[in-house]
Amino acid sequence: MNRRRRSLAILARCLRESPADSADAALSATAWMKVFEMTNDHLLTPALWHALCSSGNVPSLPADASEYLATLYLLNGKRNGVLRQQAIELIGALNERAIVPALLKGGLALFDGPYADPAIRMMRDLDLLVPAQSRDQAIAVLERLGYRLRQQYAAGHHAFGDFSRPNDPGSIDLHTELVDPSHVLPASEVWRRAAPREVDGTRYVAPSATDRVMHNVLHAQIHYLGSFYRGELHLQQIYELAALARYFGPEIDWSFVEQRLGAHRLTSALESHLFAAHRLFGLVWPLARPVTAGARLHFLRCEVQFDLPALQRLAIPWGNLRGALAWHRMHALHGEAGGPLGWRCRHLFQYLRKKGIGATVGRLMRTQ
Repeated sequence: MNRRRRSLAILARCLRESPADSADAALSATAWMKVFEMTNDHLLTPALWHALCSSGNVPSLPADASEYLATLYLLNGKRNGVLRQQAIELIGALNERAIVPALLKGGLALFDGPYADPAIRMMRDLDLLVPAQSRDQAIAVLERLGYRLRQQYAAGHHAFGDFSRPNDPGSIDLHTELVDPSHVLPASEVWRRAAPREVDGTRYVAPSATDRVMHNVLHAQIHYLGSFYRGELHLQQIYELAALARYFGPEIDWSFVEQRLGAHRLTSALESHLFAAHRLFGLVWPLARPVTAGARLHFLRCEVQFDLPALQRLAIPWGNLRGALAWHRMHALHGEAGGPLGWRCRHLFQYLRKKGIGATVGRLMRTQ
């Protein structure tokens, strides 16, 4: 078995909180280091420590490995505690301007599941959604609190920009939409289905369980670089999908998720993501119909590319092209007239005319 495949198998078994076996005790420090490299790359190191503690598998680790994992877990817990206070401060300041924001992704996990311990979730920033008409007021609040715009995104982007403040552990990613394909999950719908929450006298809203699952699927598979088209496994997002499904259970309207993504011809992206969560982290298959052969084959492709980084790199240009010309994007841009082939030819011609051949090639080759 390839070393990366072996490390993935060990990691998946640990995160499923399966009992240790004799093979675990025989693992060398080098083998564990390969697992730790993977958890660091995919922001799952605290989750690994929590799972090992929950399953009683810590004794299978070398002593220095246990110390390493425990230290990272504690440090992440402290960082998340500061991030939580940072979020509460900002939410309170927005409330003073009559803005009730929505927390997204990791920021929401600090307050509202799906993890038993918020220290499990690693995050780079806090994602905050505000109504589009309140964006400028929200920016003024951020500036009053000492935040400065670190990166402003292009016009039409789902978020305005990234704001940071000296000595804070995380920046603020200010959203007016949840994801790049906003036509699939519009913020206007998410606001209507969201539930009010209160913490330490401040008010925010939490997207519904169904929308949190939809957001996870779109963010992991379609958003930005389009990991589904490139055949990439983002283990943290797959792990979080399994955690959301278990935490919210019957609150998730899987028929709605299936119908909405199917209407945008994203059924394969949904099923392959769910199948990855099923195979790696034991998620019980939640859809009414069984997993398709296409989803199984896509997961196999992802596994092979995960094993072979060189092959993964070779798949990038084709994946970028498929993502840029995906049916849901072309339909949203061009409507019914012309059909898929006409949409794609027109789009490529317009892009080449506007950006030139150099930018087009750069777009195909981009890795991040």
